[in-house]
Amino acid sequence: MQDEQLEQQSTAAAPIQSVKKFYFLDYIYILLYSVCKYSKGRDILVSFLKMKRAYRLGESKYKKLTADTEDITDGRIRRYIYTFRQVFAEVSDYGLIKSPDDWDTVYLTETGEELLLQYKQKGAKSFNQSLFKFMEDKYGAFRYLITKLDSANRNLPGLLFLPSYSPRQLDFDRQNMKTTSDFVTYSSQLINRLEDDIQEHLGTTKDLKTENKRLLKQLIRTGLLSSHRRDRFDPDKYNVITKRFRDFWMNYFLREIYDYGYSMPSFDIWTYRGKQIGIIHATEFHPYFCGKIVYPLSIIINSVESQDFDQLYQYSDGNKLFVHRPNWSDNQEKFVEAIVEAYYDLRRTYSSYFINLAALREIVCLKMKISDKTFEDFMSRTYRLNLAGKLRIRISLEVDKLPEETSAIYLKREPIMVDKKYRNIIAIDATKGRRL
Repeated sequence: MQDEQLEQQSTAAAPIQSVKKFYFLDYIYILLYSVCKYSKGRDILVSFLKMKRAYRLGESKYKKLTADTEDITDGRIRRYIYTFRQVFAEVSDYGLIKSPDDWDTVYLTETGEELLLQYKQKGAKSFNQSLFKFMEDKYGAFRYLITKLDSANRNLPGLLFLPSYSPRQLDFDRQNMKTTSDFVTYSSQLINRLEDDIQEHLGTTKDLKTENKRLLKQLIRTGLLSSHRRDRFDPDKYNVITKRFRDFWMNYFLREIYDYGYSMPSFDIWTYRGKQIGIIHATEFHPYFCGKIVYPLSIIINSVESQDFDQLYQYSDGNKLFVHRPNWSDNQEKFVEAIVEAYYDLRRTYSSYFINLAALREIVCLKMKISDKTFEDFMSRTYRLNLAGKLRIRISLEVDKLPEETSAIYLKREPIMVDKKYRNIIAIDATKGRRL
């Protein structure tokens, strides 16, 4: 009954599934900015595409590491125009722009002008929070998602875990995987690991053998694997096959274990929009989980007594969405304890005193239920206290390699700005016997 009410509430204005297929809220800003500068659709499109490249916005949830300098092919142009139209349609739905002749002539509404001015005066964070209200008015998606997250896991409250194990992570060397039998063996070990994860992280048991057989039959039916185990598969399709495994089990967990009523693409879009707004955290790089974890940084309730929560939205039934924004003065000691504990936990797997700062961030964010931005703020404050000699620990922050110095194409982990500089490795000295 409660799930039915949730779905009715989330689809009262528009179905969650109908949200446009783009992740970055920056797209909405660059469209509004382009409409402010130009009135003709073609000029707006050209401005939008230029800013898209300058802001390094991709079609996925990851930004590109450098500004896109590749030649624009016809195929790329078609994808860019598709994205433009998706953003245009959603912004129109929110009443931020008007186009009486199907985007040949476009202008900002008064609300759109106010939102653009808000970005200029208060920055992206304030802009995104205002966008949240437009999105929630129309879709109610965040209420549905946050409520699902709250009920997803009795063992680790609020945490939704979507496991993913590549053959390599289960000690299968790609060079040695040549036949259908190799993938059958991998699938058997994979479901053993998934069943262990369900027991460990969810506190329940599941037998996945039937589902595994269904997956293998799908792979055989589509010609990716053979019905004869000794037959070789096409090595060029290795990545396609492993992606089918990943997608199948993530969809299974989302649908069957967490009872999420919509598709994986819609889940991803709303999750990463929520991350940009600061009401949800999502990561595929937590050091203690193989796969994706998602958890809320907000609650939906009538009222709260803690000063660490700010009201962001009120629903028609009187419930309100409060986002967790702990203040520094009340949480300084707790934060320092958290980074020290996380550091020494991670040190067990590192051969040097310096460890990955992004890994430490993930542990602390989960423990304290804080956003990436709050972690950056608290880490900067902690580091300045360290430099002033006001902590009973010593912290050293350095740069190993910046993302741009690697061969990666996409920025899959947000860099961490501490005291106005990017840092990615950290060492902590907490002398035994001293209190933090």
